[in-house]
Amino acid sequence: MHLKDFFPFSSFVISILSHAFPKYVCAIDFRYAACNSSVKCGRLGNIQYPFWVNGIQPTYCGHPWFRLDCQNDEAFWSEKQFRVLDMDNNTRTLKIARINDPSMGRIACPYYFNITKDLISIFRFTSDVTMIRVLHGCLLIKDLSSYAYPCNNQSQSYFVPNESLAKKYLSSCGYNFLLSVPRSAAEGLRNGSLGVGEALGKEYEVKWTANETQCEKCRKSGGRCGYDLNINTPSCFCRDKPHQQTCTSSIK
Repeated sequence: MHLKDFFPFSSFVISILSHAFPKYVCAIDFRYAACNSSVKCGRLGNIQYPFWVNGIQPTYCGHPWFRLDCQNDEAFWSEKQFRVLDMDNNTRTLKIARINDPSMGRIACPYYFNITKDLISIFRFTSDVTMIRVLHGCLLIKDLSSYAYPCNNQSQSYFVPNESLAKKYLSSCGYNFLLSVPRSAAEGLRNGSLGVGEALGKEYEVKWTANETQCEKCRKSGGRCGYDLNINTPSCFCRDKPHQQTCTSSIK
C-alpha cells in the first residue's frame, strides 16, 4: 500500500472502531467497576451484596450492617463479636458463633446486642433461635447464681433464659437487653446441662432480608448492588452512574 493510500484507509478504520466501541466504554462509573464481583474469605467463597469485606472492598459495595472482617482466612461479623461459619446465598442464611476473647480465654461478654427495629428489618431468626434476658450491673442475686457470668469486677451479670424470672430482678440491675441464642442453648441453661459460657458459644443461623428484591431487579437490569451512604439507602450501580433501583438507561 502506498503512503498516499494509507490515510483514507486509516480514517475508515477509525470510523468503524468508533461505532463498534462507543464512548461510554471508556467512562464506566467507578462504583460499578469496584463492586464487580464476589470475594472470598477462607471457606466463604462467594461473598456478595449485602455483605462486603472490610479492607478488600469499598464500604459502598455492601450494606453497613453487613460488614465482614477477614483475618487468617476466617470471617468475622458485627465488630468481630461473631465468627461466620457458613454462608448460603441461595437461602440467604448465615451460620454464626460468638468468639472467644483470647485475653480472657472465654466467650467475650456481650454488653449490648439489643434486638432493635433496625436489626429486625435486615435479619430474621430461624425457628431454632430464641431470646434470653441479659442483666448487667446487678447486685448479688442468689436466685440467679446459676446464670451468673463474669463481665467485670465491679458488678454482677446474669444471662437468664426465663423471662418471668428475669423481670423480677430488673430493678436490681443497671440495664438489660435481649440476646439471641439457639433454643438448645437456652434449654441447656434452664436444666443446668450447660453453663453460660457454653451456651453463648453455640452456633446458630440467621437469615438476611436486606432489600433482596430490589437487588435482584438491579442485577437483572445489568447493574451491581450497592449502598449510598450519603442518603442511607440501597443503590443500583450501573455503567453510567448509580440509579435508585435499576439501570433505566439503555446502557447495560
